[in-house]
Amino acid sequence: MKHIMLFEQWLATQGQPLLLEGGAAGHMNHPFDDTSLTFGDLKRMIEAGLSGNLTFQEDPTEKTDGQNVFATIENGEVKFARNKTELKTPMTLSQFKDKFANHESPMVRDTFQFAAEDLASQLIKLPKTAQDSYFNNGKDFMNMELIYSLNPNVIHYDTDVIQFHGIKRTDGNGNIIGEETRPAKELAKILQDIEADLGKTFKIIPPRVIQLRKDVDFSVNRNRFIQQIEALRKRYALADTDPVSKYNEMWWRELIQKNFPGVSPEVTEGLVMRWAYDDKKSLDMRALAKMVTPDELNAIKKFDKEDLQAKYKENVEPIEDIFLEFGSIVLKNATDFLAAFPEEEAARLRAEIEKAAKEVEMTGNQGKIEKVAKELKRLEKIGGLNAILPTEGIVFTYGGKVYKLTGAFAAINQLMGTIKFGR
Repeated sequence: MKHIMLFEQWLATQGQPLLLEGGAAGHMNHPFDDTSLTFGDLKRMIEAGLSGNLTFQEDPTEKTDGQNVFATIENGEVKFARNKTELKTPMTLSQFKDKFANHESPMVRDTFQFAAEDLASQLIKLPKTAQDSYFNNGKDFMNMELIYSLNPNVIHYDTDVIQFHGIKRTDGNGNIIGEETRPAKELAKILQDIEADLGKTFKIIPPRVIQLRKDVDFSVNRNRFIQQIEALRKRYALADTDPVSKYNEMWWRELIQKNFPGVSPEVTEGLVMRWAYDDKKSLDMRALAKMVTPDELNAIKKFDKEDLQAKYKENVEPIEDIFLEFGSIVLKNATDFLAAFPEEEAARLRAEIEKAAKEVEMTGNQGKIEKVAKELKRLEKIGGLNAILPTEGIVFTYGGKVYKLTGAFAAINQLMGTIKFGR
């Protein structure tokens, strides 16, 4: 019989709690994605954001809505990457341009090809000492965003810029082993000083620092959000120092005991590991078959196949809702967005969503109508159409990690995807 580790045993073998949500290297977490954050951490973020002071370690910057690319300098040549394989063996300018030569969207093709041409011509002008120290002869990469006015995503900009985000350190085999945000500002400044920041199509810029004001309803909103966090913490008698992962563990254990009351404690712990920590090695279905009745096995399999994703959403939704609404309030108190005419762009976004939602309703496609209604309801919880602003969000650093607050953007991005593509 396969051995099943209890939660406490498994946690002792881990360097840090496992994130339920995440992604490939380079993905930036919302605070609600990082289950290693404690309840005290969440409350400190809320207090700071509503105070207009998210400068824990660095100034907060705008998260812009463009296309991502990595660039490095190896043996005196600028090279490019978009994935792990290319981080190990970065592409030359000609190889990178060929990658997009037959792209179905001419605007996407132009965005990457024009940007690569500008980067190849401008980065090589950096002093040799800067090339060596920042790029480590092709092992380390500048992570950047391409914003091309002719190729907008959700947010429309009227400027063409390459915005540096920071250096990604790799082990030479395509694995990212560290990140530094400060070089984004430093390298952009060096390029500006030597008049090499302006290419044929794009201007190279540093992260855009956002100015925040204290919320006019600071006390009311602070108390409301803190009370919501406290309600979650107290639900399982947790401490401020407990991580959110502990809440998730307790939530899943409660659900398992309610839905599968007859299983043994060993099976319960195995299911907690499988569903709360995505650790399928602790309990696979073959081992489970020897530990439960046939009816219990069928019920667990059915839940695992049909209900699990919905329960994942139900588990994270309370903290997610808190931080999406909190983010929308922080963003309303922010200024200095990259969009030149933020009020006009916000109005355009609101009008586009209203128009598209009405068009979906007229199609009679019930499945799509229900999806759009669900996303509109989610948007309403965050603040409705008035919460829509011309930005993807704010980036800030806390405890050595980089986080984002997106407010309504996450909702409108999903909403537009549902309207346009039915996803």
